[in-house]
Amino acid sequence: MLYAARGASDEQTLDLCKSIAGDSQIVGACLYGPLVGGYGNEKSGVNVLLVLKDFMSVLKTYKKKQGERDAIVLAVDQRAFRRDVSSGWLGEIAADKLLIPYEPLINTDYLSRQEVALKRRVVWELLESLVLEFPELSHELCINEEYFMYETLRERAKLFPPITYRFLNLLRTDVRRKNVEFMMKGYRKALEELAQEKWITFTNGTIKVTPKLVDRIKRQKVRLPTFLRSVQRAALQHIFSSLPRMLAPMAVEAEIYTRSHPDPRGMENVALKLEDSRSHVFMPTPSGSVPLSDATDIEEFAKKTVPGAPAFMLETREIGGVLNSVFLLTLLRGHEKQKIVVKKFRDWTGYKWFPLALWSLGTKQFAVLGKSRLEREYALNQYLLNNGLMVPKVLHVSPKQRLIFQEFVEGDTVAEKIKAILSAKDGLKTELELVRESGRQIARIHRLGVGLGDCKPENIILTKREGKLCFVDLEQASRDGDHAWDVAEFLYYSGHYTPPLAPTDKIELVARMFIAGYLEGRGSKETVRRAASPRYTKVFSIFTQPHVMLALSNICRKVKD
Repeated sequence: MLYAARGASDEQTLDLCKSIAGDSQIVGACLYGPLVGGYGNEKSGVNVLLVLKDFMSVLKTYKKKQGERDAIVLAVDQRAFRRDVSSGWLGEIAADKLLIPYEPLINTDYLSRQEVALKRRVVWELLESLVLEFPELSHELCINEEYFMYETLRERAKLFPPITYRFLNLLRTDVRRKNVEFMMKGYRKALEELAQEKWITFTNGTIKVTPKLVDRIKRQKVRLPTFLRSVQRAALQHIFSSLPRMLAPMAVEAEIYTRSHPDPRGMENVALKLEDSRSHVFMPTPSGSVPLSDATDIEEFAKKTVPGAPAFMLETREIGGVLNSVFLLTLLRGHEKQKIVVKKFRDWTGYKWFPLALWSLGTKQFAVLGKSRLEREYALNQYLLNNGLMVPKVLHVSPKQRLIFQEFVEGDTVAEKIKAILSAKDGLKTELELVRESGRQIARIHRLGVGLGDCKPENIILTKREGKLCFVDLEQASRDGDHAWDVAEFLYYSGHYTPPLAPTDKIELVARMFIAGYLEGRGSKETVRRAASPRYTKVFSIFTQPHVMLALSNICRKVKD
């Protein structure tokens, strides 16, 4: 044992535990801290977690002398400890000793079971946080098993900064490998349990959440963060009574760390010294997996894509975007040019967001935060691509910079084809068939459960190379989107291309072709009928002529079973 190897006596510690227990039965006991973590010295104190049955004090700290060392024993009632493991009832002031390396003294099996139960809860809560933060992206994420350990350490360090030094010491270069391996054993067992229950898939250390888990979490009501919701008022008196003596070992941890890592800033941003857990969560792209911690900017991306390219071989120009910044990046590879669209997802705030909110009030909720729109653009792009739909290929994602790099799609938009139909003397057969195909493809997307959210004809491109329809601007798409909104937006937005006071015969032809294609693609007739609802017509009547709106809504309304 590490503890015994450093000249301390297990027998002395056991005697100390028995004297503290008195008439209470010892359920389990273990050592933790510098001696167990391998970074202590001859002066390091002895730290003990002692679990007692029917312990009257619930939670109490004892400081005793053990030879030349100080011994600090945290004694906790078994029932309170079980609640701390299962729900953080004591703010994990006792349970967290099983999150770090420990050395069993009494009842190894009991401590191991509690460790796995605690780490299972922690893993579930971290998966819950990822799904709630990235409801669409969570389907695509590949998570290294180490993420759960590092994120657990970072969360607790942010909530209780003094404990950060303990974590930094455990991850010191000379002891890191041994300590990480010890901590990961419990996480792996917890992950294996969740995989057996089909909440996750677990292959060679890489985890993906299952739709079963995402659906379960999305159905739950909004919950407070773990540490806020779990610490019961009745437990606070026990926590505060034990906290002063528990701070003494934290001071020792800080002294051990600062002795080898002098830092004039002291405690300032000490939690940032821990490894970024999001470097262990990845988004797959054709050019390789990208961690959520990625902060690549446009210039860095260009240098990686064309190594050694001088600045004059790169060109960036803004090509549009009212609510986002959209750039066209042109790279020169020898004599060949590569065009890449770069979108910068800004938060929609102030006057830019207000008109859009008014426009769709009560009908459509838009994703507002840049981070949310980026994850939708990426996640739904990958989902549709994997299901055979044509979308721009994602080349790289920079979550921290809120940038997404996509291939440039050359071609004409369906909006341009509809304008040609409306301005021609006779119906254009090729263009009309393209409208029909748009309906088929949108129905196909709806059958996958996806709502596009921004289904304007301008966002559908007939590619120059393949001659296929490609769907762009997926930042409002979602797996639980409103299909009737998509149909309404395509039709009523098409209607606003109708020249002022022009008859409605051509736009009605466009609508019938689109609906025919949508139904051929096994789209729902009820979805088409719902698009005629005032819920949708009121939104688009702002910029589409009233007689056009009436004609289009009547066509939708008259679709029969």
